[in-house]
Amino acid sequence: MNKVILKDLDLRIQKQFAAIEQNLKTNTQYAMELASGLLVRNPGCVEIRRILRRAQKSVLGTSKGSFGGLFSGLMGGPNLKLIESDPVAAMADAEIRLGKKYADIGAHKQLAMAAAKLGLWDTAAFAHEELAELEPEEISHPVAAANAHIEDHEYDNALAYADLKLKTFPGNGDLMEAVRKASVAKTMRKGNWESTEDFRSKLKDQDEATRLEQASRVMTDAGSAQELIANIAKRIESDTENLGLYKDIVRQFTLTGDYDSAVAWLQRGRMTPLGRVDVALERQEQELVIRSIEKRIKAAQTAGDTAAVAALEKEEADLRLTSATTMVERYPNDHNYRFELGGLLLNLGRLDEAIQQLQVSQRNPKLRQPSLLGLGRAFLAGRKFDLAIEQLQLAKSELTLMNDLKKEVIYALGGA
Repeated sequence: MNKVILKDLDLRIQKQFAAIEQNLKTNTQYAMELASGLLVRNPGCVEIRRILRRAQKSVLGTSKGSFGGLFSGLMGGPNLKLIESDPVAAMADAEIRLGKKYADIGAHKQLAMAAAKLGLWDTAAFAHEELAELEPEEISHPVAAANAHIEDHEYDNALAYADLKLKTFPGNGDLMEAVRKASVAKTMRKGNWESTEDFRSKLKDQDEATRLEQASRVMTDAGSAQELIANIAKRIESDTENLGLYKDIVRQFTLTGDYDSAVAWLQRGRMTPLGRVDVALERQEQELVIRSIEKRIKAAQTAGDTAAVAALEKEEADLRLTSATTMVERYPNDHNYRFELGGLLLNLGRLDEAIQQLQVSQRNPKLRQPSLLGLGRAFLAGRKFDLAIEQLQLAKSELTLMNDLKKEVIYALGGA
């Protein structure tokens, strides 16, 4: 039995699938019957299995009964002999059981084990995800699901699912290990370094001194950067708690302009013991996300997609405001965050809130004159001209050199 994707199936089967989706809204019993028959003919298609489960949940319910899973190990567990001797039959048998009771824990486990034996890792991952819903307190299910996604080479799915479950099981070592494996595998595939032998052959003529020399200077050549990224990813495999390595790989991805990968690796680094207490990493992650959005804005501008540009610019503005607000709430005594938030609020026309932040940020000697300029502009926008002139004249008197900041203050005074 081979893995099959719905879009690769015959058009008639795709139409039958669409009919099942439609019947889910009006006649779930009929949808369940249609999906069950379609799955018998296409057991390697996980999309069909997923839609069947949706129908089964609606028709059969998700209750495990009054005793929950207490007797699942004694009654109705997975048929290990059948899984070993005939995994295809074991999958079919599991579906028969699930057709009678969706919440049959043993049947879901049997499906997962049989699918894994056949190499149908997408089906195995799905079965483990269903088990995680039925037994939300059991950590082994999401761990198995994430690892099955990795076996299926669906690294983004593995990362998304593991990250989701880490919110329920924060700091769980097995889930974090799955995240690490998926991150490394994704990076290796992206750089075409999947083959261990190929990786070694490419690096065999380079000694450790050369690699360290490369790591210590800015990488401007894309090929060299990808080579170094692959090397760092390999080192992380054997030294998963080394925050310095995560910072190195984030730096290289940033230099190549791959901000999404930089963010992904930075998030992994923040899970390490040192990463959890490094407050600068949170700020760095926010900046990288913004740079990723800016890159997409440029691409949309080049393509002439004005709608996409507008949507992305709004996304960027919202993210900047949310990030700045979060940082002020978390570090209320940091005047730099206050100044940044005040400027963003001023640009949005939220004058009273902007004034509040800028009045605090002016207490920092380095931010005093820029904050006074911001206050002057806020009062001008609110048509409080006397207050605006007072702030701007104060800023002008404190600026002894004719620099760009003083020119801005004088220009603002001219409009007061």
